[in-house]
Amino acid sequence: MMACLPRACTLALAGLGLATGPAGAGEVWRSGDAYLDLGGTVREITLVSRGTSPEAFEAGLVQCFQSAVPNVPSPSEFANCPAFAAVGEKRVATSSTRLRLRMEARANAHWSAVISFDNEFLAGTLDTFEGRFGSDLAGRDFFDASGQIGEDPVAYRYSLYRGYLNFESEHLEAVVGRQRIPWGVGRLWNPVDRFNAIRPLALQPDESPGVDAINARILFSDFSQLQLVFAPGRDAQEHKYAARLQGMARNIDYGFVAGVFSGATTLGADFSGNLADAAGRAEIVYTRPGTGADRNVWPVGAPGAAPLDDFWQLVVSVDYNIDWGSGVYVLAEHLYNGNALGFGFGLAGPLLGFFEQTAGIPYYAATSADRFGGSQVITRSSQLTGLQVGYELTPEIRLSALVIYDWDGESAVFFPSVAYSPLAWLDLTLGLQTTAGGPYSEFGDAPTTGYLLADFYF
Repeated sequence: MMACLPRACTLALAGLGLATGPAGAGEVWRSGDAYLDLGGTVREITLVSRGTSPEAFEAGLVQCFQSAVPNVPSPSEFANCPAFAAVGEKRVATSSTRLRLRMEARANAHWSAVISFDNEFLAGTLDTFEGRFGSDLAGRDFFDASGQIGEDPVAYRYSLYRGYLNFESEHLEAVVGRQRIPWGVGRLWNPVDRFNAIRPLALQPDESPGVDAINARILFSDFSQLQLVFAPGRDAQEHKYAARLQGMARNIDYGFVAGVFSGATTLGADFSGNLADAAGRAEIVYTRPGTGADRNVWPVGAPGAAPLDDFWQLVVSVDYNIDWGSGVYVLAEHLYNGNALGFGFGLAGPLLGFFEQTAGIPYYAATSADRFGGSQVITRSSQLTGLQVGYELTPEIRLSALVIYDWDGESAVFFPSVAYSPLAWLDLTLGLQTTAGGPYSEFGDAPTTGYLLADFYF
C-alpha cells in the first residue's frame, strides 16, 4: 500500500508506464488439451520528476526536534518542521528496463499453471524519501520472492509477478499462489477490492502486485457463483479472509462481499446494469477497523491514541458510447471516501496526514497501515469526481483524457495520453499529468510529469 505524496506524486504511483496489449506468447508444445506456451515483454520507461532527498529530510527532522522543548515539538511546530520544506526539492530521473518472462502450461482439461518473472534494470535516482515511505506502508507478500542487487545509481531487481496453480471443473475453480483477484465494478476507484485495487492515476493500469492467496470459486450457474479467498499474512493480524457472492437479478449484476482484511471487518456490495443506452455501476463498502490498544492510531494534533472510527466508502459511475466517428467513450465517476486523511497545515501541507504520534510517547513517525482499515483506496479528499473520454482515431492510434476534481481542496489533475501500435509487437504511449490547485489539496502539490514508454512483445 503506497501513499501519493505532495510534489512527488508520480514516484508513488502504482508503477511507471502504460501498456495497451497483452504479453506475447509462443506455443512450444501441444498434445490434445496439454500444451506449453512461452513468451514475454520488454518495457522501457524513463521518468523525470521531482522527489525528496532522504538525507535532507532527515536533517530537517533533526533540526525540528532539537529546537523543541523538551525535544518533542507540538503539532503546530511539527507541521512547520524544516524537513517538510525539502519535500519535492530534488530533481530525479530514473530509467527502468524490465524483462518479463511468462510460462503457461496445461496438463489436461482440469490442471494448468502460470509463472511470470520480472528482471528489471534500474538507473538514475533510486533512493528517495517517497520510496522509503511507500515501502513502510506497502503490504508484505507471504512468500518473499524478490530481491535487489546494487543501489544508486544502478541496480538489478528481480521478483515473481505471477505464479499459481489452477484447477477447473464444471462447478469448482481453484487458484493457489500469487495471482490477481479483481473485485468491484468501478472504473477509476474500487473500494470493494481489498486485494489488488489500482489507483486511477497509475501510469500502468494493467499492473497490479498480485496477492499470495488460496482462491476458490463455486459455480452455481452461468450467472451466479460464490468466491472464497484466504490470503495469509506474515502474522495473524495481517491475514485476509473474504467471501463474495456474485449473480444476476432482473438484468442487474450484483456482488456481495464480507471479509476481514488485516484485522478490519468489511461488508460491501457492487451493482452494474444498463441505464437506457448507458451503463451504470455502484460500489458501497462499510469498514470496522481492527480493535485493541496495539492497533490504535494517533493522528498529529489529536489528544491521544484511539481506535479508528468505522467508515463508509461509495462509488457511483456512468459510462456511455457516443455514436460519432469510431465511437467516443465517456465515463463519469464519483468517489466518497469516509476515511479521507485531510490536508494538514504548515510546511507539511497534505503530507501531515501520513504522520502520527506513537502510542507510547508523543514522537512523530510515519503512519501505520492500520490507519486505512484494510482499504486500498487512500485519498486526502473525501469527495472526488473523475471524467474520462476515449477515442480511437485509427485502429493503431487511441486517444484518452482523464480529469479528476477534488471538491474538498478545490484542485484538479489532467491526464491526457495517446497510444500508438505501429506493429503487432510494439506499443508506444505518450502522456502528461499536470495539476491545478493550492498547496493544501489532493493534487495541488504534484509536479507536471510527461512520460514516453515502449512495450515490445515476443
